[in-house]
Amino acid sequence: MTILERAYRDRSAADYEGAAIDESTAYHPAAVEAEAWIEREDASRVPVPSSLAIGRAPTNNLVLVDEKASRKHALIHKQGDREYWLVDLGSSNGTYLDNRRVTQPVALTDGATLRIGSTTLVFRHPSAAQAPSVQPAWNEGTIQDIRIAPCWLLLADIEGSTELARSIPTDQIPVVTGRWFSDCKQAIEANGGSINKYLGDGFFAYWVDFLHAVPSLVAALGALKQLQAAGQPRFRLVLHHGVVSMGGAASMGEESLSGPEVNFVFRMEKLADSLGHSRFMSEAAGAKLGALLSGPDAGRHALSGFEGDFAFLSF
Repeated sequence: MTILERAYRDRSAADYEGAAIDESTAYHPAAVEAEAWIEREDASRVPVPSSLAIGRAPTNNLVLVDEKASRKHALIHKQGDREYWLVDLGSSNGTYLDNRRVTQPVALTDGATLRIGSTTLVFRHPSAAQAPSVQPAWNEGTIQDIRIAPCWLLLADIEGSTELARSIPTDQIPVVTGRWFSDCKQAIEANGGSINKYLGDGFFAYWVDFLHAVPSLVAALGALKQLQAAGQPRFRLVLHHGVVSMGGAASMGEESLSGPEVNFVFRMEKLADSLGHSRFMSEAAGAKLGALLSGPDAGRHALSGFEGDFAFLSF
């Protein structure tokens, strides 16, 4: 432990009232039982929950005493049962995975090396490599709690990666895309939504359709439309409403979502891309929102894997 790290750790608790304290420089018993963890240079372990924020600010889950790290530098996000993704949040000096700069969310594997500023971290997830190739019989494990619920489903996808590469210097692309992910995450979570999956050049988010979900959704869409207007980067929004299966991998408010309606919104995104729409909404979503989010008719179209054709709207 360096003198600077020791001084930082030994500051009075009053200096950090209401903030997360970095205990990762010492033995962390929770890490012993963790499914995945971060291993620091001194061999100490920091368990990775469903979402681990990394950066210089004391409010992060993993606080780095590193002048080259940004205040909100990166995020490790759990997806499903065994997937963990690394997301750079628009840091000035970048996040490096196995010596390559992260330009978009990327899946982590056991033993992957992360470099943030002058700090080197190793991601550990040994159970992923040991996972059985055949699922156990239903009576060999805990019965999963699967629920059915109506949800708002939102898919966002960066458009024109080639155009983006031409419009800004190459070394600025990770900064632009990282800040976009960070801003979108803030807009969604501040308005009651959750990002369910990161998808390389986009993300999949949702709101359970409870009593006050619609005003929250509309507020989030308003913030996302402002980000669209800025055009850094250009991105597409696709909105659908339907009943989905939830559960099986729930943790800290995040759920595993599945069912035909989830497939539907992903097929919608491909259609919106082919038609050149930057904001695309299903008839089901439009009917639920009414005048709160009206838009011109985008015609009726077929979707691969679904029978018949469907009406869509711009918004």
